[in-house]
Amino acid sequence: MNWIMLVCLILLACAICGQLATMIGQSRVIGEITAGILLGPTVLGAWFPQASTQLFAPESMHVVRSLSELGLIILMVEVPWHAAGIGSKGEGQRVPALIATLGIVLSFSLGCIVGAWSKTSLAPMQPYWPYVIFCGVALSVTALPVLVRIIQEHAGIDGRAGQLALSAAVYTDVFAWFALALVLTLQFSGTTGVVDSLLRVVGLSVYAALTFLLVRPWLRNRAGYTILGERSRVALALLYCLFSAQVTAMLGFHEAIGAVLAAYVFHDLFSMEQAWRRWVGRFGHLFLTPIFFACSGIQVSLGAFSDPTLWLWLLLFLVGGIVGKVLGSYIGARLSGLTPKVSLELGVLMNTKGLVELVVLGVGLQMGVLSESSYSVLLILALVSTALTNPLISLLNRWARKSDAGYSVSPHTGV
Repeated sequence: MNWIMLVCLILLACAICGQLATMIGQSRVIGEITAGILLGPTVLGAWFPQASTQLFAPESMHVVRSLSELGLIILMVEVPWHAAGIGSKGEGQRVPALIATLGIVLSFSLGCIVGAWSKTSLAPMQPYWPYVIFCGVALSVTALPVLVRIIQEHAGIDGRAGQLALSAAVYTDVFAWFALALVLTLQFSGTTGVVDSLLRVVGLSVYAALTFLLVRPWLRNRAGYTILGERSRVALALLYCLFSAQVTAMLGFHEAIGAVLAAYVFHDLFSMEQAWRRWVGRFGHLFLTPIFFACSGIQVSLGAFSDPTLWLWLLLFLVGGIVGKVLGSYIGARLSGLTPKVSLELGVLMNTKGLVELVVLGVGLQMGVLSESSYSVLLILALVSTALTNPLISLLNRWARKSDAGYSVSPHTGV
């Protein structure tokens, strides 16, 4: 029963590190990933190798990874609820679409450039184009769920900047999933041939079409479904999500893509959001999603950073990601007529990584697009970019207050 001890240890470490993270003004996600890093080969494995080997035995890790995948599916089911209703006010979709597009184009381009430059050092055995494009995707995503939490918790964020950032993040999420499918297609082309790759893509397209054109309309018009009790509806929705995740996994894509497709089938039907959060979401957030975030950290080996070149690549990826996302979003906001302060704040918000980045990186590692070194570099990038959001927003607010105070005093009259 070693897996029980391991799960309890992971949950305890996540609870402690998550609480410490919130005490210093960070998201619990940061603490939970840090807990995984502490339990991984960097700390526990280095200081207590024998105990680490016993705890992280293959049979125990198999159970933990299964729980982690279930936690990821539950997280993916909630993605449509974060996006629902966003962007329906104000300027409509033109402004957030412009902000998202410029932020994606610039950060994606810089990511591909740094990825191509780092290929020999970080991923010498990985296929060239999947790795390069993947680096561009990793630098251009924005984590919508984490962004929602940051905007809710930070009282100093400008309301217009927050709403536009959420709207733009929806477009970024859509881009991330399509780009991830493209990367996996290129990966298949390099390993199993073009024909097999095309068959997989056609299979995914057919399944997505059936999902939105047949399953969703059928369920919407199925009055008998409402006769079922709340728990029965949630149970059927969970089973359908697991089935959908398995279908996309069989097609060679990741389970997360199938879970998102299934979630869009029922997310706005029969008061499913409240029912799901009551019967599944609460348990998932307490016990399953922390395991997913911790597993993301466990796979990081900071021992590789003893090589100074990895720190250099981390710095280059970090600079490319921040400059590309913040500057691209800032330009889009300024072209839309927003003030410099609001535009800069919006750019900082759009640079938030987190959940989407972790999912994308996990898929890249699992499918062989990333090496362990490149995975570690990009995961630290995701942690740093997310951790910087709150301090940078607070710094911008203090700068704005000082600027307003300076303008309110006349240099000649002192009034």
